[in-house]
Amino acid sequence: MSATMFHLLILAYFAVCALQPADAGTRIIGGQFAIPGQFPHQVSLQLRGRHHCGGSLISPTYIVTAAHCTIGQNPAQMRAIVGTIDLLAGDGKSFDISKLIIHPQYNSQTQDYDLSLIQLREPVTLGDNVKTIELADGQSNHAANTVATISGFGATNGNLELPNRLKYARVQLWSRDFCNPQNIPGVTDRMVCAGHPSGQVSACQGDSGGPLTVDDKLFGVVSWGFGCGAQGKPAMYTYIGALRSWIKQNSGV
Repeated sequence: MSATMFHLLILAYFAVCALQPADAGTRIIGGQFAIPGQFPHQVSLQLRGRHHCGGSLISPTYIVTAAHCTIGQNPAQMRAIVGTIDLLAGDGKSFDISKLIIHPQYNSQTQDYDLSLIQLREPVTLGDNVKTIELADGQSNHAANTVATISGFGATNGNLELPNRLKYARVQLWSRDFCNPQNIPGVTDRMVCAGHPSGQVSACQGDSGGPLTVDDKLFGVVSWGFGCGAQGKPAMYTYIGALRSWIKQNSGV
């Protein structure tokens, strides 16, 4: 099994754990169903007709996602779905993918520089349910415990069945006092940590490649994690601010 495949399986496992019901009568822990137009930048990346990863629309022709979502993939076998909160509703718009632009320094072993751009074959028509999201400024930062939002079409049970409906959750950003290589092996300056210190809310709520937003700006991209709801173990996001110039150079955004 390749390192990339192993990584994707681990992320799928995280998503299942994070979305398990607390009991038969409760809603999903840490997450809620989105309403139409709430996350108009949200993208479902489809691989061979099935949901594969999340993404964020940053211009009518470009999407930001994780490199591990696109590495080794054929763009002809992928499509981007925008403008829906329910993948079975038939109201989303489907677009062919022209090019996958993976960060040249992406490391599949460490997940450093886990960022990719997707160029669409034709531009998306923007509207109430389809909008671009503004990117966080280069090297932008936020205070510890700042509330961020994650969203995605993640799995909800042990069979890895997808709910097809978009969900979202609130998580806290962790400061560099805790989110550093000494406390969390593998963390680099291209990553930010978010979650809940108790492990009650996990970034696993969102799909790989999906958005982490702060103040309605794209601050991070779902990348990797150590475990499911483990105390003291946040999820890791690719830090948009650190790679802002690369995004600008390759997409014009």
